[in-house]
Amino acid sequence: MNRVVVFLFILSVSVFYSIGQDQYQYGHPRLLVKDAEKKDILDKIEQHEWARSIFNEHYDKVTPYVKRHESAPEWILDRYLMNRVEGKRYTHAYDDGEGHCIVRYSGNAPVPTVRVSTHKRNPVTESGAPYVMPSIEELVPNDTSMYMWLLNTETGKKDFIDPQQFVSVINGEINDLALSAAVIYWLKGDESYARFAADILDQWAQGVYYQEPIVGACRTGLLDIQTLGDNRYQSLILAYDFLYPFLKKEGYELSRYQNVFEKFASTLTFRGFWNNNWYAAVSATLVYATLSLDDKEKQDYYLQFVLERDTIDGACGRLSLATTVKEWLTPDGHWKEPGGYHNFPVSNLIKAAFTLEKNGYPVFQQYPALFGATYAMLKYSFPNLYVSAFGDTGRAFQSPETLETGLVVAAGYNRPEVPGMMAAMNTITGHGIYDRSKSGLMGLLTYLPDFPDVETQPYAWPRSGELDFARFYFQRNGTDEKRGLMYGVQGASYNHNHCNGMAMELYGCGEVMGIDAGTGPNYEHPLHQGYFSQWAAHNTVVAAGRSSSVPFSGAAGKKNIGQVELAAMEPLAGKNGVSPYHSFTDTRYLDISTQTNQLRTMGIIRTSDSTGYYIDIFRSDNPVSNDYIYHNIGDSFVFSDQSGNPLQMEPAKYPVVEKDHPGFRFFTEVEKKEDVRENVRGLFSAKGGQGEEIFMHVFLPASDKTYYRAKSPAVRTGGRQYFNRPLPLFTVRTEKEAWTDPFIAVFEPSGSKDKNTISSVERIAELCDGENTAIRVRHADGSSQIILQGNGAERSIQSDHFSFSGSFGVISLDVNGNLESLYLGEGYHIAYDGVKVNAAGSSAFGTPTSAFVRINGKDEYSVSGNQPVKIDVYGTIIHYSLTD
Repeated sequence: MNRVVVFLFILSVSVFYSIGQDQYQYGHPRLLVKDAEKKDILDKIEQHEWARSIFNEHYDKVTPYVKRHESAPEWILDRYLMNRVEGKRYTHAYDDGEGHCIVRYSGNAPVPTVRVSTHKRNPVTESGAPYVMPSIEELVPNDTSMYMWLLNTETGKKDFIDPQQFVSVINGEINDLALSAAVIYWLKGDESYARFAADILDQWAQGVYYQEPIVGACRTGLLDIQTLGDNRYQSLILAYDFLYPFLKKEGYELSRYQNVFEKFASTLTFRGFWNNNWYAAVSATLVYATLSLDDKEKQDYYLQFVLERDTIDGACGRLSLATTVKEWLTPDGHWKEPGGYHNFPVSNLIKAAFTLEKNGYPVFQQYPALFGATYAMLKYSFPNLYVSAFGDTGRAFQSPETLETGLVVAAGYNRPEVPGMMAAMNTITGHGIYDRSKSGLMGLLTYLPDFPDVETQPYAWPRSGELDFARFYFQRNGTDEKRGLMYGVQGASYNHNHCNGMAMELYGCGEVMGIDAGTGPNYEHPLHQGYFSQWAAHNTVVAAGRSSSVPFSGAAGKKNIGQVELAAMEPLAGKNGVSPYHSFTDTRYLDISTQTNQLRTMGIIRTSDSTGYYIDIFRSDNPVSNDYIYHNIGDSFVFSDQSGNPLQMEPAKYPVVEKDHPGFRFFTEVEKKEDVRENVRGLFSAKGGQGEEIFMHVFLPASDKTYYRAKSPAVRTGGRQYFNRPLPLFTVRTEKEAWTDPFIAVFEPSGSKDKNTISSVERIAELCDGENTAIRVRHADGSSQIILQGNGAERSIQSDHFSFSGSFGVISLDVNGNLESLYLGEGYHIAYDGVKVNAAGSSAFGTPTSAFVRINGKDEYSVSGNQPVKIDVYGTIIHYSLTD
């Protein structure tokens, strides 16, 4: 870059942040805290149990190492993984050209250099089982081997293998000890802690001084095969900030640290990927390294890339904060990748922004969307506060730590977001999933002693919502952890998506019961690429046995599957529902690999404050075959007939086509039942989070299809009870199109095996065709619902007692068979006997409308809707407008 251009750009940055530059000081510490804040932190420890607990935890953990260091200073240093053999103190490492693994080394430094991780993943066995990393005490001192004895969790024996990513993890554990000691030194002034931390830091810096970033693909870092792994050394950059007075007094060579910090700043600025979460996930390390530089010109040079200027070189480089907020955050602050990926980049962005604020750069004020990002995930959570596991992710939940950091800044500015943020925090703490005493050094040093004392309303849970980039649509009914209901439908092409068509998850009894499988052992493992990222691992429909991305792919990154399109939804995202008991989504999808058209209508029907069920109608027009797949947590699954007699299943091999791109070949314990012409029931038996029995009852109206049950590979999204366990599943298969005769399933979560509310579900066959579906759900108490589905608002159903034209409708009858309510979901008309609801308007049909009418006898009724409607209640005409 031309030096004059650089100078002019730096000057513009300096002017833009003139307030920050005037306030900037070169003292230490300066990244997370200032020296003047020490007393406040000591007071926090003395006066608040949660802070005292954090301090004591770190003190108790590091003190034995510090005490040993006084008499045996080489003990901890000898366990740091270094290139120690003379002639093999490598300065350069080379990857395989793809950034997957190290293939060779070169160079020789006058001192030991830091070993780099040899692979981007932790080691696993061929079947995907993890190896156990040794503790610091178990490490071989002055280890000169590139291999390590690791415990095989399958055999219970140790294998002598390449530790791969464990190299960075092990060094990272020692780095964390150094940071703990450095903070204790800063707070208490005990130089024995400073000496321990400084010796670790100095040995590391001496080696890195002679090392160059890994040679190869731009994804490679300075000390790790991936730039992401360089985060393991973040603790030493922070430790330097607290140790600075001691390092200077004791005559440590500070210039070498400056050299190392610039290497980190340069590597993380120009390497990694800008078109996914990588660059954001290393933002904190980059900012810490940059603000640790004493040369102001160099500092400004790297800060320009953090704040305003992108460094795009093909897929390499990073995006500035300005571009990130615009391109990677949804309007409400969700990172545009699966939920499990939100916390990773956003937490680092927030930590980086916090440090920038601490040093005079008002980035939160400039980008208020950052406040929303600190608690955006809560909006998309199931009632147990965990989010959907779609895509390459596990089952994450809203990070309270990120919200804590956002609250510090928001409270400091007296921002209007504070009440909403505190409502979110109260929800998290009220569910018992967050303990401030577990928030680590970041909490001890930076969080508010007490939460802001502001008036808050309960967190405003939306009934419905969408994540447009992922085509994720959810409906929620109730927020109580045990009684709440919620489902999500999802499918699109985006970074870290899965090949899943229109996939769904179901919630009930305090757990996500109908689960998405999440990720496999790692992104390169055959199980992940052949199963977890493919159709068969999801609650979806496979067409012709060949549904896949185009071209076929199972690795991480974006897989081209097209995207789900929303046809109708009530309530729409973020809107109020017209009915407290009903909601639905109608989604459409073209499976581009088979050119199959699909339609999925899902709905929630609430039958009481504690009971309710889901309806799922799935059409698929592939003429060869269609497989409806559903996975649920549990220990067992049983098919039975209408009377509860188990169906006699036969051992079978699941039908696969050619290379089996969907991944059916990974099903085990497969059994099938053919030629079933009656209604079929299913029962998943499971344990809840507290070990209580919970059940998912499944009702499948009579249809000419084949039923299978099987076990999935072990999954990690099944909650605490079913983590890393195979789970039961069932499929319904037809070797013809499933459009005129769609898959229909009703799911009722229940805490009882025998006392669920639904007694039967049947198709009203004469009213079902390729455009409409009608089913009747009967309950044990004698009440019932007629559920109506149309492929568009203008589709019509006519019977002796009722009629309907719309996307979704529910007619509810009480125990005596009398009309209780009518729900019209995005339609023109619904009627039962003497009660009729019609959309108002001058056209032939009017305007598609959602409305709910509750009948309490012939003279009492209540109405709500999102458009004007005309209602005929036993001959009395009422015109309902939105102002009524």
